[in-house]
Amino acid sequence: MLNPIRYMELSVFKNFINELADISGQYISKNFSGDIKVDYKADSSPVTLVDKNTELMLREAIKKRFPSHGIIGEEYGNENTDAEYVWVIDPIDGTKSFISKVPLFGTIIGLMKNKEPIVGVIDQPILKQRCVGDCQTCTFNGSPVKISDLEDIAKATVLTSDHRHAEEDYNAQNFRNLINRAAIFRSWGDCFGYMLIARGCAHLMLDARLEVWDLVPLIPVMKGAGICFSDWDGADNLGKRGCVAACTKALHDYAIKSLNEGAA
Repeated sequence: MLNPIRYMELSVFKNFINELADISGQYISKNFSGDIKVDYKADSSPVTLVDKNTELMLREAIKKRFPSHGIIGEEYGNENTDAEYVWVIDPIDGTKSFISKVPLFGTIIGLMKNKEPIVGVIDQPILKQRCVGDCQTCTFNGSPVKISDLEDIAKATVLTSDHRHAEEDYNAQNFRNLINRAAIFRSWGDCFGYMLIARGCAHLMLDARLEVWDLVPLIPVMKGAGICFSDWDGADNLGKRGCVAACTKALHDYAIKSLNEGAA
């Protein structure tokens, strides 16, 4: 059980992270159906003015409320990252879905205390779906989540953000073998895939490439929901070695073993 001071601290930050999600959600919703000009970064990933403006609005709100806090954002870099509290922002996680008018993207925001994630939000503003986690609890639209108890890969819904990254970065045949054993395989990925697992709608998420702004907001949600997760080797090198997240330990262990079959 949380001590009273810790509980009050989390309550303040959880209320604020919901306010941030409201800010981003209102803006993104207004700009989802119109024409969207797409630019490309140095790594060839797409970015839009909506991504950039959303992050600027969130940064402004954080600085106004907590001027001593640091910020890490995908579009505008790092500020004051040695601070005790640092916010991590991905204004549109799943820009490829956003520019394709597919509402399987989301705004994700996390807060670290002394470099440890403590609060995170996944917000899908078009579908009006939101998960908030604090490493001990997780809610979906305000109600506690319930993950699946599925352990059988043959009945599982398996998700990924981009199967090409998985096949390029890891053992392609092992990856194919695993997804072929599943009942359903879909690319309902990015942050939306993690929310589906937290809600009990999907069972296994395979992400090959994650940056700090992709991962930090997800950790409090996954921990709070009771999701089992690790890197692709079953260790803690998250981000650098991807992320494998599952609704049960048995399914997670099975996935890790399958992905690493034949490894020395």
